[in-house]
Amino acid sequence: MKDENKTKEQLIEELATLRQRFSQLEKLVSQQQLAEQESEERFRTMADTAPVMIWMAGSDKLCNYFNKRWLEFTGCTLEQELGDAWVELIHPEDLQVCLDIYTTAFDARRSFTQEYRLRRFDGKYRWVLDTGTPRFHSDGSFAGYIGSSIDITEQKQMLEALQDSEARLRLTLEAARMVTWDWNIVTNNVVDYNPMEPLCGLPLGSHEHSFETFLNAVHFEDRDRVTAAIRDAIENRTDYEVEFRLVSPDGALHWIGNKGQVYYDQTGRPVRMVGVAMDVTERIRAEHKIREQAAWLDVATDAIVVRDLENKIVFWNRSAERLYGWKVKDALGKNANELLYKKSSSQLKEALYQVNLVGDWYGELSQIRKDGKQVIVETRWTLVRDEHGNPKSILTVNTDITQKKQLQAQFLRAQRLESLGTLASGIAHDLNNILAPMLMSAQLLRMRISDERNQQLLATLETNAQRGAALVKQVLSFARGVEGRRTILQLRHLILEIEQFAKQTFPKSIEFCTDIAPNLWTVSGDATQLHQVLMNLVINARDAMPNGGVLSISGENFLIDENYARMNLDASVGPHIVITVKDTGIGMSPEVLDRIFEPFFTTKEVGKGTGLGLSTVLGIMKSHNGFISVSSTVGQGTQFQVFLKAVLENQPPPAESLELPTGNGELILVVDDEAEIREITKITLESYNYKVLTAGDGIEAIASYAQNRQEIRVVFVDMMMPVMDGLITIRALLKMNPSVKIMAASGLSDSKQLTQSLGVETFLPKPYTLTQLLHALHRILN
Repeated sequence: MKDENKTKEQLIEELATLRQRFSQLEKLVSQQQLAEQESEERFRTMADTAPVMIWMAGSDKLCNYFNKRWLEFTGCTLEQELGDAWVELIHPEDLQVCLDIYTTAFDARRSFTQEYRLRRFDGKYRWVLDTGTPRFHSDGSFAGYIGSSIDITEQKQMLEALQDSEARLRLTLEAARMVTWDWNIVTNNVVDYNPMEPLCGLPLGSHEHSFETFLNAVHFEDRDRVTAAIRDAIENRTDYEVEFRLVSPDGALHWIGNKGQVYYDQTGRPVRMVGVAMDVTERIRAEHKIREQAAWLDVATDAIVVRDLENKIVFWNRSAERLYGWKVKDALGKNANELLYKKSSSQLKEALYQVNLVGDWYGELSQIRKDGKQVIVETRWTLVRDEHGNPKSILTVNTDITQKKQLQAQFLRAQRLESLGTLASGIAHDLNNILAPMLMSAQLLRMRISDERNQQLLATLETNAQRGAALVKQVLSFARGVEGRRTILQLRHLILEIEQFAKQTFPKSIEFCTDIAPNLWTVSGDATQLHQVLMNLVINARDAMPNGGVLSISGENFLIDENYARMNLDASVGPHIVITVKDTGIGMSPEVLDRIFEPFFTTKEVGKGTGLGLSTVLGIMKSHNGFISVSSTVGQGTQFQVFLKAVLENQPPPAESLELPTGNGELILVVDDEAEIREITKITLESYNYKVLTAGDGIEAIASYAQNRQEIRVVFVDMMMPVMDGLITIRALLKMNPSVKIMAASGLSDSKQLTQSLGVETFLPKPYTLTQLLHALHRILN
């Protein structure tokens, strides 16, 4: 009994323990339920703030949760979506496939991903990417699915556009016979072409091959150039671009144009090179043919210009550059009439009318160069038609005849003066016959008549008869070049006499200066006549300076070479003495300058000049086998140069004629706006072992010197240039390098003083001879 009671107590105690444990279990279950509830609330909060659409379905395949983003997308409430109601939002074309994937995944308890169109709140269908993942209870039992959906409509559209673009690119590449290539530099050194076979017939199979295989297919003469271009692109991070010949298996050559870009990893190591290749064989052949034709046109001595029907220049050869001074890049596209003519003339309009009417025109036209100087051309115009016979352009071939025209004018002037001389000679002969008895009668009457009044009348008659005789003598001197007593003369004494006369008689407002070479050669001539020549010139110079100025006379030895003689009909090769008379007076216009040697032509007032002074000078110079050169600018003065042949019988020949100094490969920069002078100077210096760079104006000269200042030994500058003249150019060069060696040249002698003021001692007057140029250059270099 005792044992039974004890057992009951034990049972009661165990029951109490069980109750206690059950109470604890209930508490744990309650806590777990609370935790699960809190966890679910946290999940829902997180799901509602997630940027994607989230859904949940139970093991019965029915959806029991949609987050806030899903409901906002569809525009429905949670109650409207629960279960299988959401299926109604799927596009009808995607519904069956979507349900099949969903059901199959559910049955297999595996994840799935699918794309379908889902109707949005605005009624539009959007592509979504849906991903579902199975979930399980803690005991391992299947609980259903949780999934997410994102809107991929833009990505789908971009992908479709990309695919469409790739398709178009593929068609474009095939049509243009182009390929793309991708060279894996690091991994396997393989070049992948897409496609390569249509390009040049290379049977590459998968279109992949090693870089060595590609290089072996390149023509052996082009391999070094290709590898150098690749190396430059990799090392200097520049674009890769090269053209080369590729040899196909049948031995045919294909010109390939290759362009590419190198890609680098984070360490700067090159890893890939991607680019395009194109068969440019036909273009290369066409360019080669065009270059051949262009080369033929460029070697032509005539300026060849092609203009379209709107007068726009479309072709301009090198001779056109030399003739007009405009570079190709400056001339192309410009209006030919505006570029080459100061104004439209009736002759130009007639040329355009005729070439359009009959197809061609031939004639002479006056045109202008870049520097504003006039050039006369003999031109041939031809109308060019297209393959349909329609007018397309006008081809003009222009020959520079400026010098020819100048020589013709000089020759015609000489003929005119010769005719005038013949006429004047006949008139002078008759006048002598008239004046001689008048003069003798007046003298006889003065001896027979003693009346003072009559004596005065007879004296006046005799004086005027003598003046008439003197005029006749001048006319004869002009017409026949009256011979006088010829002796060997040293002109230094003659120049000094003229200087003394001028200083004593000329106004004090005129400054007189002389510059006579110490070793001046001698001439054969009549001292009285040559004295008359210089006297006429200095008196004309005085009259040209009514308000004062500078009158200068210089005498120097001058050796005329063949080049100089070709430029002047009256000049002959050999040693000469040149006397220069220059004033700073009012100058003469071109029209006056053309007539100054005509007898009785004068610009002076009536009673102040006979118009026979310069005609007499010309006659005397002809009788001495000499000639005169004159230049004048209105408002700046006039310069006469008298050339007389030197007599060297008792003197050694001039050293210049025995040996000409040569260079040692020195680089000379020649700056002159006259293309012909640049070219002949360049050829001359190169013939005597110099290297030459040329520039057409001061700006080009400065740019050229800046690029080559270490190599250029001497800069030879013309003083009279457009845009930037010689004086400004010299100053700029001296600022760049104060020790630069400079030679200057000019047709105006006053430029010599300007250059000397800058420290430039070497000066050549234009035109200069070969001897003068080489000796001056030798002196400045040594």
